[in-house]
Amino acid sequence: MSALDTAVYWVNERERIRIAKEELESPKPWTQDPILQDFKFCNVFREDDRNTRWLAEHIREPLRNDPRVLMAVVIFRWFNLIETGETLVKHNLHLDWETEKADEVIRPQPKWITSAYIIKSPNGYDKLTGIRWAIDQMWPHREELYEKLLATNSLEKSWEIVKEFPYMGPFMAYEIITDLRHTHLLEEAEDILGWANPGPGCMRGLNRIHGRPLNFTSKRHNWQEELQDLRRYVNTHSDPQVPPFEMRDAEGLCCELDKYLRIHNGEGKTRCKYDGRGKQ
Repeated sequence: MSALDTAVYWVNERERIRIAKEELESPKPWTQDPILQDFKFCNVFREDDRNTRWLAEHIREPLRNDPRVLMAVVIFRWFNLIETGETLVKHNLHLDWETEKADEVIRPQPKWITSAYIIKSPNGYDKLTGIRWAIDQMWPHREELYEKLLATNSLEKSWEIVKEFPYMGPFMAYEIITDLRHTHLLEEAEDILGWANPGPGCMRGLNRIHGRPLNFTSKRHNWQEELQDLRRYVNTHSDPQVPPFEMRDAEGLCCELDKYLRIHNGEGKTRCKYDGRGKQ
């Protein structure tokens, strides 16, 4: 099976697992694929991830037409732990940020942030203090930032603006812009089907599909065109149960394809195991 065919297979099987698991159509295992039984993979669509669903229900949708949605999303994503999100909402800190109050109510928690990805913050601070510092750098500029994003009508241009703030970085900025794509700020962005941010995992996935060395990362390469081709191919060849892909979905698929083929080819494993074999 080619890497491209494997990508479509992974989309179909991973989405089938999600549906079976959520609708409890059958007990474990939800797949006969040993890799998908034993290792954790993201959902096909980021909107189905647990943290994103919580954000959508409690922050994003209630504020989808409110200018305050911008910083509310930023504040949650910098922690990205549901328990911290609940604390933020309980004390209204996602709407009216007070750094000392945030320290007071968040610090007693056993965990402050998720372990799903690295949260960058200044050296010399504990993570909570560092995140507070980073939010403090954005908070005074929230109205100006909102107006800039509102005027762009572009995911890419908005990403370029957001990632200039201290310790935001390309990855975190991309997470925030992806969330804002589902709000009044960027729901009509002109490049929803034309742009994504290809990180290292995405590039490796595309390299596998196109038979290049895995460490190929040239910035001059047309990654966007390859993601467009992949998006169209998946939309044409995936099962009817799979909704149409946007560019963000194609980018995420490449990361998961790289992970899947790394395990399949015996090139290494991931740090996240998954018990998909046992009883319900």
